[in-house]
This record gives sequence, structure tokens and C-alpha cells, in this order.
Amino acid sequence: MFSWFGYFMKFEERIKIIADAGFDEAMISWEDEFEPWALKKEAFPEIVRSSGLGITNIHAPFIGYNDIWEATRLEIQPKLEVFKDYIRDCKRFDIPAMVMHTNDLDDFKPDLDKGKAFFSELADTAEKYGVDLAVENVSRQYLLDYLLGEIDAPHFGMCYDSSHDFLETENSGRILKKYKYRIKALHLSDNDFQEDRHWIPREGNIPLDEVMQELLSVPTIETISYEVIANELWQEREPIEFAGTVLKSLTINEQNELATAGVTLK
Repeated sequence: MFSWFGYFMKFEERIKIIADAGFDEAMISWEDEFEPWALKKEAFPEIVRSSGLGITNIHAPFIGYNDIWEATRLEIQPKLEVFKDYIRDCKRFDIPAMVMHTNDLDDFKPDLDKGKAFFSELADTAEKYGVDLAVENVSRQYLLDYLLGEIDAPHFGMCYDSSHDFLETENSGRILKKYKYRIKALHLSDNDFQEDRHWIPREGNIPLDEVMQELLSVPTIETISYEVIANELWQEREPIEFAGTVLKSLTINEQNELATAGVTLK
């Protein structure tokens, strides 16, 4: 379960909720937390592991992804080095994967060659350190489709986000079917087809039965991970109840299939 799930609490308290709910691991955002509870990101791994949880992956911060596709090589080099440092952090803290986006939400004119060059070099760094680089399907999924078609490296793949996938009718499961064997990370959640709600699975309209059927068909997927955010109604209830509901959101049949396949819920 992702470390930010909609309740304003100290990082340590959110991690404890995830552990107490029965999850095995946590996904963490790789950026410092600030007021009212300042905490450096380098402290996160020890806090997570001291709670009895493993770490599935880190999520790189949102630092202007459109530049990847527009800036010159000289202009983008500092940002490329920042992302390389995040991959090195994964190696340093024994974290198996890093998640990042392809682009921001605002309009831009992508240069495919620039994007390919950036992600190819980042993929080389991931190979060097043995860290999975999972690029998330956000808006303009054709960019991720392009990258997955152009970059064939063992550690380069997709972070599949079900909420993002079903916000545009031209997507709606297509990239999942095409590249499910390239999945390196998973953000499972639900929405109402109107906004990126990140609701608990089966609280919205996404055909989760179809999504789970695709995921369960991939033997290399070892975890089911949730990126969910409590809405206003949930925030009136206890966070442990929210986290426990997330853990139990799959059907009994799906849970049995996952258990048989040795897949854990994270």
C-alpha cells in the first residue's frame, strides 16, 4: 500500500497503519516531508522496515516531466542526473524498483527522440544497478507505448495504474493487455470515469474483474500493490478501517488465486 493514502498524519503513523492492517510491504514517495512533521526521505526505509514491512518501490517526485520531451540535451542533463541519483538510492537502500511518470498534465509538444534518449540512458543506469525502472501510464499513454516499444531492457518496464488507465476511453485496458508482461510495479485503485479518484477497488466503475484477470495471467507479477486515497467520507472514519478495507477489496476467488500463485498483497 502506498505510504500516502489521504489522512494527514506523521509518516511513522501512516506506516504503522499499513502494517497493522496486515500488509506485507509499503510503497514510498521519495521526497522529503515538510511541515508540520518534517522528515528527510533517507529516514523512510528504516522507519518502514522497523515496522515489519518491506519496501516494494519508491516513487520519484513530480519535477517537470514535460522537460524530458522538450528540453535540449544540455538543459535536461541536471534532471537526468537527479533521476539517476534516485536509482542509486534504490541500490543504496536495497529497494528493488523506482516508479516515475512520462509527462505532466499540461499541454506540450513532445519530441520523441528526446524522450527516448532520456529514458534510454536512465534504463542503462537501472541495468547497471539492478533496479527496475517502472514508468507509469499517465496521460498521453502513446508516449509510454512508444518507450516500451523502443527500449528493450530487462529492468525497464511499466508501472500499471488502473485509475489512470480508465480515464480516457481510447485507453481502457489497452496498454495493460499489450504490455502486461512488462509490468514492474502496480497501482491498483478505482474511479468513476470522471476524475482520477484512486478509490478502493470496487468503489467505482472500473471493470476490476477484467483487470485482475489480466494481472493473474502474468506469472512474473509477485505483488498486488494499492495506490488509494481516502475520500471525504472515508476521512471521517478511522484510517485503520480504511487500510483494512483496501486489503480485503479483492474477491475471495481472486485472493485464493493469488495465494495459490504465491502473490502477496502490498
